[in-house]
Amino acid sequence: MTRARLAAATAAILTALLLQATLVAPLTAPFAVSLPAVLVAAVALVDGPAAGMSFGFVAGLMADLGSHHPAGVLALCWLGIGLLCGTFADRRSLRRDAVAAGIVCGLAGSAATLLLAMVHSGGPAWDAARYLVPTGLADAVLALVVLAIVRRMLRSDSLRAPHPVLTELAIGPRRG
Repeated sequence: MTRARLAAATAAILTALLLQATLVAPLTAPFAVSLPAVLVAAVALVDGPAAGMSFGFVAGLMADLGSHHPAGVLALCWLGIGLLCGTFADRRSLRRDAVAAGIVCGLAGSAATLLLAMVHSGGPAWDAARYLVPTGLADAVLALVVLAIVRRMLRSDSLRAPHPVLTELAIGPRRG
């Protein structure tokens, strides 16, 4: 990982958490729409499951440590988002990837609500099922915008993932 990718990831996580707290959560009040979860899904859809899992865990842990609920709930759920979205990425169709991100983020939001209800610090567990469809639709619409931005940023020359360059060919003994 380069310093530019690390700085961009840190800035993206902090920006998404701030936008979630100030804009997204108040505007979508009864639904569990999550900009950071959609960002994790977008990174995983572009860079694969390994980057998605690590980005999701770090973003979730930062969100957990800045909240009142037990640490680890969002880190676990967003790690799952990174794994699922990175594994099942289409990488050709923006719409299909946005729908996949919406479905996975909606399910992860419901899983987080259920986990928080089980440890007695969240709302009722019925909210997880009742708001699943509207939350998934809102996450999919949000993912259309976020995924386009993340694709453009991660494919830029300054943030492109480093690939090993082979300068020598390993040639073994010739037979025959």
